[in-house]
Amino acid sequence: MTTTAHLPVVVIGAGPTGLAAAAHLVGRGLVPLVLEAGPAAGSAVREWAHVRLFSPWAEVLDPAAEKLLAPTGWTRPDPAAYPSGGDWAERYLQPLADVLGDRVRLGARVTGVSRAGRDRIVDADR
Repeated sequence: MTTTAHLPVVVIGAGPTGLAAAAHLVGRGLVPLVLEAGPAAGSAVREWAHVRLFSPWAEVLDPAAEKLLAPTGWTRPDPAAYPSGGDWAERYLQPLADVLGDRVRLGARVTGVSRAGRDRIVDADR
């Protein structure tokens, strides 16, 4: 049996969910590798930067992510305020990606995922 313990955990997408997942992995002592197809963290969110979210900051910040951001001097936004997509990307997603540093790879499109020893392949182009 081969071991994969030396490999990073791959997270697909540097949006809110992917970056939160990466923060949780770091909190557990694992090394994530976040692959983002776009040119920046939260690329999809930035496409609707002008739209105000229906949820306040208190509901769109992940505790594990905040824990990673705290030592950087990051200022938590007013929990009752409602951010726009642009606010969310610039004030939270980008700083979180910056903290993760080279663990986030931009311009890295995932075109397929497979598991060794399995005959099923998940492929975006199929």
